[in-house]
Amino acid sequence: MRERLLQELNDFSLRITRAIELNDWEQLSSILRQRQEYLEILLSSPLSVEDQQTVQGILESIKAMDELFIDAVQLKKTELLKQFKSITHGKKSIRAYYTT
Repeated sequence: MRERLLQELNDFSLRITRAIELNDWEQLSSILRQRQEYLEILLSSPLSVEDQQTVQGILESIKAMDELFIDAVQLKKTELLKQFKSITHGKKSIRAYYTT
């Protein structure tokens, strides 16, 4: 069970990373919903004591990865805001040129 769980969650992490890199926010939202559904199913099923410990470790890993994902999204947000401001400034410059 442990190997399958780790592989599934690793696949989610790779897909999340790819969506962030590509600025594909709709895909990111979809992946996060799928991961949430997967986790809900996992946590609602009966688990042995050993599996509970495994799942606890996996949840802690997910939390750590999510913190990294949040940092990456914040960085992307900052980059996009800079680009937006640059474009807005460029448009203002063009308007000023044509009005003079």
